[in-house]
Amino acid sequence: MFKRKFFKFSIILLQFFSAKTLADLPLSLEDLLTNKNEFRLSLNFGYANADRAKASALYDEIDTGNNGFVRLPVVVGERRTNSDIYTLTLGGSYGLSDKTEIYSRLTATANDTRLEGSNGFKSEQLSQLVFGVNHQFINDTESPAILGFAELTLAENTDVDNSQYVNFKTGQIGVTAFKSIDPVVLSITAGYRHNWPRLANDKNLDPSDLLFINPSISFAANHEVTLTAGVKYKFRSRDKIDNKWSEFRTSQTDFDVGVAYASSEKLTINLSIIMDVSGDSGTQTNIGWRYKFEN
Repeated sequence: MFKRKFFKFSIILLQFFSAKTLADLPLSLEDLLTNKNEFRLSLNFGYANADRAKASALYDEIDTGNNGFVRLPVVVGERRTNSDIYTLTLGGSYGLSDKTEIYSRLTATANDTRLEGSNGFKSEQLSQLVFGVNHQFINDTESPAILGFAELTLAENTDVDNSQYVNFKTGQIGVTAFKSIDPVVLSITAGYRHNWPRLANDKNLDPSDLLFINPSISFAANHEVTLTAGVKYKFRSRDKIDNKWSEFRTSQTDFDVGVAYASSEKLTINLSIIMDVSGDSGTQTNIGWRYKFEN
């Protein structure tokens, strides 16, 4: 009961802050972080589809864009599954200084999964609430700019069909380096996502950790449109369920292409498509909207 009340209170308090880690470079490098005492609101809609020969893990991780991941509960079974997964992420960020911002994001998911030999299942739920901080350590001058981020998942869902939440069980840290060579921006982001043990689906679960490396290149076609292409490398450790190892370590490569459109100085709209190069996570599409409020 306390955790449920805490989660609802946290949503009311923090859903107006959020949303990005630093792989999503803006159209203007000066606009990379939220300005001091200013506020940005973002909204992101994502769609992922996947067809797997088997699904024997308790969770699957969905990339919601900008290095944001949702650990989605799935049905355990040694059979083929086909899924449509929709994500809606509301977030915002607030500038504490010219080099530091805080952010938060609230993600809801809808999952339509078909199972071989059965009717499958559908679910809609609030999946996670995240709070984090971005900080710029070095400016883009003679050397590349260096930025870092750290975030903690305040609450996340652990159940396939219902809403059972755990608190403070997932954290993520990372760093982004980028260099502007007008009209091109070269960047690379590396991060580590750690999961602490928790009780999930009546099982003692120690979820896998995730290491990701994302090199990318952005090209400013004009002052309104930027094109982006990159590669996502993900290295995932093994799950442990009831003190027994599940599956094996995995690595995966995705190709990421996108376009961003600045309709005004305050509003930016972006579209990204993440396609499997290896693995069976399917294809993901993210449409993002970001608005900057000024004093």
